Amino acid sequence: MDRAEYLGYTPVTESRRLIANGLPKELPETLGGRHRFSPLSLYVGHRLAATAFARLDGVGLFWLDVWLLSPKRGGRWSLRTGATTAADFADEDVLRPRPAASLLGGLARPEGNVRHNVSPVPWLRRPRRWAAYGIVRLPAEVGAVRVGGRIVVVPEHGLQAFAWPAARKGVELDLLDHLGARLSTLTLR
Repeated sequence: MDRAEYLGYTPVTESRRLIANGLPKELPETLGGRHRFSPLSLYVGHRLAATAFARLDGVGLFWLDVWLLSPKRGGRWSLRTGATTAADFADEDVLRPRPAASLLGGLARPEGNVRHNVSPVPWLRRPRRWAAYGIVRLPAEVGAVRVGGRIVVVPEHGLQAFAWPAARKGVELDLLDHLGARLSTLTLR
């Protein structure tokens, strides 16, 4: 599923590059001109990976792309599924620094979660291995998120992708301030 209709970026290639090299130290200030897309966030855990990209289409609209990947036997990451959504119209630029919690309406705002069967043989009824993925918008007060034992530093723009094994109870995220103190807990289902 290596699509080229995204104006010079192919999701599986760029996601693998992001997993191998991590997020770049500096992101472009805005999209346009030479920068038609930019990686937003990366999460690797639970034998799953979620990557998020911002892209600018041919008519000037911003899009958020979130991709779910899982490793194959040889260790190579395979793109399982993904979702593309138009960025919120309030976002004139998805790469701008994140707002304060008072402007965002709380400490976290889930932008949407999706479930997907990542079984190697999806046409069999059992066993099914469901995975969920999504993106969360976090304010300036949140410096990091603890997922299980992992600490994920929140990018400057505040959009962070996550992937987790789908369970009835969901996954709990501990929102931490810049000093590592716990601010709140968010459950993603």
